[in-house]
Amino acid sequence: MKIPIYRNTTYLLISILVVAAILRVININQPFIDSFSWRQSSTAMMAENFYRRNWNIFYPEVSWDGPGPSYNGREFQTVTYITAFLYTLLGQHDWVGRSVVVLFSLWGIFAFYQLVSRIWDRDRALMSAAILAIFPGNIYLDRSFLPDPAMVALVITSFWMLIAYLQTDRWYYLLLATLFAIWGFLTKLPGLIIGIPMLYTILVVLGHRGLLRPKKLIVIGVAAISILLPVIAYYLWARHLALTYPPYHFAGSGNWLWDSQLREWWQQKYFFPKLYNHIYNWLWTYPIMILVAIGFFLPPHYTLPTQESEEQSSNVAVPVPGMFHWWILAFAIYYFIGAQQLVANPSNLNIVNPAAAALAGNGLMALASFAKRVGGSSSTLALITAILLIISGIGYKQLNKSCYYPWAKDGYELGIALQQITQPSDLVVTIANRGGGDPVAIYYSQRRGWVFPPQRYQGSIGKNRVGWEDKIKDDTLIVLLKDLIILGADWMGIVKYDNNQIAKDNPKLVAYIQKTLELYQETPNWVIYRIPPKIKTTKR
Repeated sequence: MKIPIYRNTTYLLISILVVAAILRVININQPFIDSFSWRQSSTAMMAENFYRRNWNIFYPEVSWDGPGPSYNGREFQTVTYITAFLYTLLGQHDWVGRSVVVLFSLWGIFAFYQLVSRIWDRDRALMSAAILAIFPGNIYLDRSFLPDPAMVALVITSFWMLIAYLQTDRWYYLLLATLFAIWGFLTKLPGLIIGIPMLYTILVVLGHRGLLRPKKLIVIGVAAISILLPVIAYYLWARHLALTYPPYHFAGSGNWLWDSQLREWWQQKYFFPKLYNHIYNWLWTYPIMILVAIGFFLPPHYTLPTQESEEQSSNVAVPVPGMFHWWILAFAIYYFIGAQQLVANPSNLNIVNPAAAALAGNGLMALASFAKRVGGSSSTLALITAILLIISGIGYKQLNKSCYYPWAKDGYELGIALQQITQPSDLVVTIANRGGGDPVAIYYSQRRGWVFPPQRYQGSIGKNRVGWEDKIKDDTLIVLLKDLIILGADWMGIVKYDNNQIAKDNPKLVAYIQKTLELYQETPNWVIYRIPPKIKTTKR
């Protein structure tokens, strides 16, 4: 008896999801010491503060700016809030936050398959889902404690529901598309770029069905307004938090085209060398780059689904061959205004990966079709298997080399040491790996305090922005440290100087610390100083 194709498809899709899950749970217990330690530690602080201090989801708080409150203007805390809830059941462990992101990513792969199958066909949907499952950048990001994978999964689901509505006219699909879009855009704002391929798809599908009429467009327009209003309201609130509470931090600010001059970006070649470095070395790697190029220029050739549920005119799948090209175009617009933000915080590049996976899947199908004409079905299977193994092998090698490497291990160990020797009410100042800004040591100390130098600081030098990436003179750094001591800092932990650019560049600061503070504990990798009570000229 012949097995129906949809049953084979189901088994293959389950296999893809199982492989994706296995790849994402490798080393799931790793502390937040890998390439994105900075962002993950800050994210983990917000989950911890929900769990230990304040359950109000509208007040995300970090621990790296003093005793607090240190509310940040951040995206809606989908991932951290779910993680905090799970802490009440499982305890506070790093694998809990990573697992929440993994689950969102697996749902995203499933929704991506459904999306592609509705506008192309099941073969390309399976191929695209398989590539997304082994996409090097996705494997890494999908197990990082960050909001980006959840946002991508939610906007993909919204897109899938929208296309289902356009093809079937069933109102509950539009309702689900609206709800998932609200949730996705709140979870991280860059998801908004999906609106451009959504608009293209609406015009193509409704035009093909002869339903491009005012009544239909008004219904969709009302849904769009219903999406935008809560998103705008929330981010106005986030902006209010950023303007009201130290450290006056609004996520993503300062890296946009309007924050600089276009000439400055051109002088840096519009950051294309850095973008290429991310894409080539870990996000895609060159096999996927080649497949994307093939899929971009070769239109998909496919047969539309013929299931009984799709035989009525209102349920017939409508081809939208250029949808992922418009997705790439939307990303290009995003890059034009936010290139510096994207290369400085490359987790934001995750939004383009589904489009790349779809185009790569189309490219692989084109190669498989050619192999079948030349060598038959066995050659097709061998070619597909070989290419998928090459992508996996090169991706695994590159991720181990650049992403999984424990760059912040010394900062993590410093934090553990601070936890052991300090009291819960003590305030710590830390300079972790690669210099200032990385809060990994504060997070693992389970104390509050300051990264050094603090990003936004109100003290004797005034309320000014001190950029973590900026070089600051010795005298200014000494003034900043004195002010933190006055504000109540009790301990200072520093990763040893070979791994600390701030210490390398500022010998006067190091000399001041060694002269003024009391050496408490030292290892080959880090040093801890106690701040003597006698130099605290003002009570906390």
